Amino acid sequence: MRTYSRLSIVLLTATALALPGCVTSRDERIGANDGSDRCYAYRVALDSTGNYFAEDMIQGAAIGAIGGALIGGLATGSARGAIIGGLGGLAAGALGGYWHSKLQQGRDQAITGALSDLQAESTNLQKTQDALNQLVNCRRGEIATVKADLKAKRITREEAESRMSAIRVSLVKDYQIASNIDKNITKRNDEYLFAVDQVKPGSSEKIRTAAKKPAKPSKAGKPANDTVTAMYDQTMSNTLQKEGVGNTVQVIAGLEKETTI
Repeated sequence: MRTYSRLSIVLLTATALALPGCVTSRDERIGANDGSDRCYAYRVALDSTGNYFAEDMIQGAAIGAIGGALIGGLATGSARGAIIGGLGGLAAGALGGYWHSKLQQGRDQAITGALSDLQAESTNLQKTQDALNQLVNCRRGEIATVKADLKAKRITREEAESRMSAIRVSLVKDYQIASNIDKNITKRNDEYLFAVDQVKPGSSEKIRTAAKKPAKPSKAGKPANDTVTAMYDQTMSNTLQKEGVGNTVQVIAGLEKETTI
């Protein structure tokens, strides 16, 4: 009976450690539509692209937590041991879980599978970039309209200030949505960088360094003739896309300055 109780404690602790964060509804994430925000549709479109990046691509963290808690808890017979073991499992499984899960099919299949995933990631990164661009353009259009109306004396300064204040409130929510998506993209990109390092050591450092350099016009290169090179090239391309998304998120943060009249 005592062993059974200990096992129950261990399993409960492991489950608690592996549980994901709170899941929110779309209205909670983006706010309800009261009809006053002319850019709301673009906010919805951006949030929708984030669904892909919020998907759990890494099973390693949860599996590691449960395994670590079981080992730690059973070894010590205490909840404390389970917590320590679980945290150790999370640390071990948090990064690299994606690649290790791919390796279950064999190295060659893992590379081919990762390349396919990277290509899908690229498509979705472009969708997010397009949605961000549309939202930024819409907000800038709103700001320009208010300034034009004020200049033409179609509205008073007080009315202009009120409208700009509403835009600033919208920008805060826009940034929150965009930055959350950007964080998820970064986590996923870290997994792909880890993966490419396993098949081509030193790749992640080269890719990170290249991604931080000023963008240059891309030149059409020859298609990679092996999957390892193709995986490297696609990871490089995706990381550059990720940087573009991050830069546009910061543009949203900077739009508040444009609301000054």
